[in-house]
Amino acid sequence: MNYVEKMTPKERFQAILQGREVDRLLVSPLILNFASRSLGLKIRDFCTNGKNMGDANVACFKKYRHDVVYIFSTTSTVAEAMGTKMHFPEDDSPQVETPFIETKEDLKKLRPIDPEKDGRLPVYLEAVKWCVDAIGNEVFIVPVIGAPFTTAAALRGTEIFIKELYTDPELVHTLLKVSTQSVKNLIDAYIKAGGIPVTVEPVATGSMISEKHFREFALPYLKEVYAHIHSHGIPGVLHICGKTKRVIQCMAESGADILSIDNIDLLEAKKLVGDKVCLMGNVSPSDGMLKGNPLTIKGMIRDCIMKAADSPKGFVLATGCEVPINTPHENMVAFLDAGRQLARLPIQQNWHAE
Repeated sequence: MNYVEKMTPKERFQAILQGREVDRLLVSPLILNFASRSLGLKIRDFCTNGKNMGDANVACFKKYRHDVVYIFSTTSTVAEAMGTKMHFPEDDSPQVETPFIETKEDLKKLRPIDPEKDGRLPVYLEAVKWCVDAIGNEVFIVPVIGAPFTTAAALRGTEIFIKELYTDPELVHTLLKVSTQSVKNLIDAYIKAGGIPVTVEPVATGSMISEKHFREFALPYLKEVYAHIHSHGIPGVLHICGKTKRVIQCMAESGADILSIDNIDLLEAKKLVGDKVCLMGNVSPSDGMLKGNPLTIKGMIRDCIMKAADSPKGFVLATGCEVPINTPHENMVAFLDAGRQLARLPIQQNWHAE
């Protein structure tokens, strides 16, 4: 990178939110468990210890200077705090081992979470506070929360849960109502800790459910979540990975201000919802970050910016989903350098001089 950044990540983000002039678009790869690599930590040690998680994210930010610092390990964290048992591989993302709701009788045990006490939520709260204290003057700290539909699926087991959209909608709505309250409780705790929470709903992807089911089982609860986020005076961000074409218009109705999208062409996304929400995406995590090289990554970034930088509500350059844990360092540097170069405003002004 042969130019000097004019703004800190936090200044840039604040200016965008306030409608003020900025030097460039936000460049925000979804650095989640990948942050562990900045301190050489195994994922299990990273996601079960708040200081480790905080230290690794601080080190990662100082190494790469990305525009947003995300705090995350798995989308099932809220469900875990409600009673679902997780398996922790030594060096891979935590996975659901035993869903909490195995029979209808188990519904009697279902309670909203207390973020200060339940599951590993205190680990995340410690990590958020650690990062806010260490680097919060330079960058927003953004904890990631599994949204109600995804949380409910982890409470019941995803395969059974999806079947019960057809066979037992009453049970599904019971799970969703308690999950929504848990998500709202965690939003409050993260904001109190200094974080700006975002929500992810990967199980509600168009790869798994229909638009009809999204409208019935996901959308009402997302609306409740974003109304709650807005009551704190902060914007709502919704990430759904996989194929989002069939649900993207529903996503735009949720109340979220920014849609983080994966497997959909940005021109198509812009045509469908670009005048309603800010779009965020969508360089391929696998073909780009993990398997690609600096040249292919730069090409993908150029393609994203050319297609979506003129979105009426704005555009955030990001990966379509989580940066793979074993992404090569040079590919991350390439993403950030190319992003900062190509996303300077006005777009394309300096492209000829690359």
